[in-house]
Amino acid sequence: MNNSKAIAVAGLTKVAAVIVLSLICGNIYAIDPTLTVGADACVDCHTPAHDNWVETTHFKTYEELSSSDEANEVADALGIDDIEDPEGTCVGCHFTLVGETVEDLEPISGISCESCHGAAAEWVESHGEYVSGDAESESAAEKTERISAAEAAGQIRPAQINKIAANCLGCHTVPNEKLVNVGGHPAGSAFELVDWSQGEMRHNLFWSNGETNKVATPARKRVLFVVGHATDLEFSLRALGKSSSDGVYRKAMIERVKQSTAHLKAINSKIKSPEVSSALATVEGINLSAAPDTGQINAAADKIKTAIASFTKANNGDSLGALDTLLPAGDGRFSDKY
Repeated sequence: MNNSKAIAVAGLTKVAAVIVLSLICGNIYAIDPTLTVGADACVDCHTPAHDNWVETTHFKTYEELSSSDEANEVADALGIDDIEDPEGTCVGCHFTLVGETVEDLEPISGISCESCHGAAAEWVESHGEYVSGDAESESAAEKTERISAAEAAGQIRPAQINKIAANCLGCHTVPNEKLVNVGGHPAGSAFELVDWSQGEMRHNLFWSNGETNKVATPARKRVLFVVGHATDLEFSLRALGKSSSDGVYRKAMIERVKQSTAHLKAINSKIKSPEVSSALATVEGINLSAAPDTGQINAAADKIKTAIASFTKANNGDSLGALDTLLPAGDGRFSDKY
């Protein structure tokens, strides 16, 4: 970072730190590193999940990314000397950062607990404190109060599928035009929320004390399926709205918007959802062949975000059985059924 940039960020408040990070990496959902505590704060109560995490790609990126030939080719093309530079292009999506201010930031791991579940400084101590002493003695009202307090403090729980999906797609759509057009970075992942959440990232281990890593129920998979594709559309639009030239990045995002729209149309042919219909209606007036109208596109993405939140709240998946013929097979690839 040059001296003028250093002066500009020096002394920034904790609130500003996450704003700077989101600008650096392009992910508008970047977690606040000044409120991040790291996976070590979670391991005592979530040891099985932690042990599962250390075997995943999300964990291994911390040790392997800097030595990756592909990553270094991208870094060289962009003139990046240090892939782990706390104020660099790579850290926002590939690492977990901790620090009091922008100047103090440092990567402490790869993608970790808080990357998905939110920066934990304000809820990590309290979210598992049972009023009655243990989970078995906790009343329904006490549980609701405890969970609500943790969510208000920033915890993203598994039931909040829309927020989990946003954290995934915030990076997996690669929200950085220069990274793709100049650096040669892939323009997003072939991300499918059911497959990817039920593969190596699955860690449904807490309630069995690590004995069973259960696959999601059919009902939950249905909601994951809808929310995943709708969120893909939201973030593909946001990425398209950022594009400034008719290059590889813009073309890739246009194709991603088209693909996500097709997936949602197939979904809606099965379930006739008002929320999915609303999401689809927002893209009907967008001319993908023209230069992006950023205001129009962002407004459409915001409406889709609202529709996704409404869908998540209104559906537990029990009435969405018509989607079962579309659900992916679990091999990490898109289903060929739609």
